[in-house]
Amino acid sequence: MNSTLSDIEIINIIEQFIDKVNINKKLEGICALTIAIDRSTLCGCFIFDYDRKVLLKHYPQRYATNTPIYKTIGNNDFTINLSTNLPFSPERGKHTGVPEDSSSYPFCCSNCIKSGKRLTNEYEFDNFQNSSGNSKYIFKVTKKISFGPLEYIKFFTLENGKIIEQEFTENENKINSFKIYTCKRHNTYYSVDLNTLSSVYTQHHAKGQNDTLFGKKILNIMKE
Repeated sequence: MNSTLSDIEIINIIEQFIDKVNINKKLEGICALTIAIDRSTLCGCFIFDYDRKVLLKHYPQRYATNTPIYKTIGNNDFTINLSTNLPFSPERGKHTGVPEDSSSYPFCCSNCIKSGKRLTNEYEFDNFQNSSGNSKYIFKVTKKISFGPLEYIKFFTLENGKIIEQEFTENENKINSFKIYTCKRHNTYYSVDLNTLSSVYTQHHAKGQNDTLFGKKILNIMKE
C-alpha cells in the first residue's frame, strides 16, 4: 500500500465511492473490492473489515466473485467487483522458525520449488530466482506463509545479476504471466508475476483479488 491515510479514512473513501457509483449492495463484515480503470491494469484491491473499519492484508481463502459491474463516471470507465460479508477465515499456517537465507532474498532460501506449466518466458523466472542476467520486466513478489498470513508484496528488477527492490508506483502493468514457488523447509509460498511499464489492455483485474494493494492514484480517482 502507498498511502498516508488511516484505515478509517480509506474505508470512508470506499464507502463514498460505492454510493457514488450506485451499487445496490450493503457493506458489511469482511469485504473484498477490486476496482480497475478503463480496463487497464491501473487498479486498487481492498480487503477490509467494514464493521471494525480495519484494512486487512489479504483474505486467505478463495471466495465466489460476482460478475464485474461496469460504471462510467466523468472520463473514467470503472470495472468493479465487490464481495461482502465474507466468512471469517483463520490463518492457520505458521512459519517453521527455521532461519531464512538472506542471500536468496526475496526468496527464503535456494530450495524453493517452482510449479506450473512451462511458459515461453520461463527463463525470466529462472534468471530471477538465480539472480542471473538482466530482465526488461518488473517482478511482483507476493510472499505468504502457506495457509497463513501475507508477509509482503514487493516489486523488483533484475539488473546485471542483481535483484533491486523498487517502489510501487501504480505504473506497473501485469501481463498475466506468473509462477508459484513453495518451500517446505520454511512453509512459505510465493507468487511471482511479470509486469511491464508498457500499456496493457486486460480484464484480469476485473476478477476479485485476495490481497490488498493500492496507491494514491487510484484513491484520487475514486474521490473525484
